[in-house]
This record gives sequence, structure tokens and C-alpha cells, in this order.
Amino acid sequence: MKRILLCLLLIPAILRSQQIINVEYPSEGSIILSEKMTLPKIKGGYTLWLPKETSKGLIVFFGENRDTVNKSPIIDLALKNQLAILFVTTNNPVEFLFEDSKMKELEGYIYEAISKNNIPKDNMLYCGMSLAGTRALKLAAFSQTSQATYKLIPKAIAICDAPLDMVRNYRECKKASELNLNPIGASESEWVSSYLKKNLKGTPQEAMSAYINYSPFCYTAENGGNAKAFKNIYLRCYTEPDVNWWIENRGRDYYGMNAVDLAALVNQLRILGSKKAELIITTGKGFRQDGSRHPHSWSIVDENELIEWFIRLTADKKSP
Repeated sequence: MKRILLCLLLIPAILRSQQIINVEYPSEGSIILSEKMTLPKIKGGYTLWLPKETSKGLIVFFGENRDTVNKSPIIDLALKNQLAILFVTTNNPVEFLFEDSKMKELEGYIYEAISKNNIPKDNMLYCGMSLAGTRALKLAAFSQTSQATYKLIPKAIAICDAPLDMVRNYRECKKASELNLNPIGASESEWVSSYLKKNLKGTPQEAMSAYINYSPFCYTAENGGNAKAFKNIYLRCYTEPDVNWWIENRGRDYYGMNAVDLAALVNQLRILGSKKAELIITTGKGFRQDGSRHPHSWSIVDENELIEWFIRLTADKKSP
């Protein structure tokens, strides 16, 4: 696959000496999600922002963000605190990481970024909103297996309203698709349930072990399935469980909300003896960029406080 190193920029004025490294792998074709839904492939690779001083750590987001002009606010927050920030992606815009090869691909991007830029691998924070949060957990668990090449285990993970239990997620998506109470929710639910069924070789009733093995956490599995992989990692799970919004706008209740997965994971980790997992619940903070109300939004995360939390962890020499 042809690799293109698009840019190594030196930004003037207030961002002088801060570097942006953008690595892209061109890709053609489409991702078939269901009979009704296909998406064009995107360019795999990564975009890395480096502070002007030596990096004290790295924040990794599992999604595409190549806009170097209209930056996300968290980029400047990270750089001001001598933290590099990395956005990594495969060629699938809705990557579920069903395949080990895809996890090795993301692992390779992260390793390349830290090894070529003198970033300490022991001070990494994985972040992700929704499915990107699922990716963060999936890769952290994968890195602890014999299949991983570089064994890159993050110090901390922060996920926002991510779906974790795919047994529950399949069931609720299938229900929402069939009820068709809301066109947006029904359309998304249709392709998600179809994509899970295709890649996990059946429904949960037909392939339960595949769903348990794939899920970062599964409520019906013994000890939460893969939950133990996160016992020694600092974990923050952000969610805004506005059940009335979901009932009125999507025809869903608590069982159809990702909040139940996050709460159950944190509880399971506490049962397993972890003191590093916390559930952060917000109220009235979920809004999309256009100002519309939606509790399933990254806006519920206090980015300043998140950065401060991670800096404290990087300064704590006792934390693994």
C-alpha cells in the first residue's frame, strides 16, 4: 500500500515550533455495513500534534481528525501541557476492530508515532467517543495478548458513552430497527445489528461465544467477560443518562442506553478489586456542535479537568 507523508508543518505565531505530522494511506472502495448502508473508505493512518517542548505523554483518539486549521480545543489544551496528541484510524470510518489485523494496524501507528518522536510509551491516555471508545478498550485489551506486537498498554483510558456489551447492543439495535419509531435511530440500528451479525457469524443466540469474546465487557458473561483486562488501567467512563430524552427522541429506555454498559463495567471492575475505575455522570451537558441537544455527545466531557487528571497520573511515579 502506497504511503503518503503529507506534511510536517511548523506553525507560526502562538503555535511556533509545534509540529503536525500527518501520515495517510490511500484507500479505495466502500465498506458494506448492511444491504441498505455502505460508506466510502477513508484514508488510514494518523495525525500527530507535538508540543514545542519534549512530550511528557501522549493522548490517543481513535478517529480521523486531519483538520489542522479548525482544531479541536483539546489539542491546544494538550500541547500547552507538553502532551502530544494523536488521531489514528483504519480505512473504515466506523471501525469495530473485528479483526486482529486492524488492531495491529492501529498499534503500529501508535508505536511509529511514539518511537520516532521520543514520546514516553508509559504515559499514554486512550480516548474515544461512542464507537471510538469501544476501539480504545479493544486495543488496550488486545495489547495484553500474545498477538500484539508492541504491547502498548495505556496508563489511562477515558471513554464517552461507548457501547461495550454487544449482546445487549445487538438486541436493542434489532428492536429499534424493527419498531422504526425514529428514522435516524432506526437506520443506525439496522446497519449496526446487520454488521454485528455478519462479522460475528450470527445473532447472539447463534454465536454467543463470539459476542462475548468480541465485547470489551459483557454483563451476562462470567466476571464481565473481558473486563479483567482493564483492572490495572485507570479508567474513566463518561455518560449522560437522560432517559427522558431517549424515550421522547428515540423510543429507547435504560436498556437501550450505553450508560448501562459503562456503569456495569465500572461496578464489575470494583468487584474485581480495582480502585482505578470511575463512572462520571453528567446532567444537561450533552450538545452537538450545531447546538442541538443530544446526551450522546463528547461535550459532556470536561476537557480541562480530563487533562488535569491525566497530568496528575503522569506525574505519579507510583502509578503503572
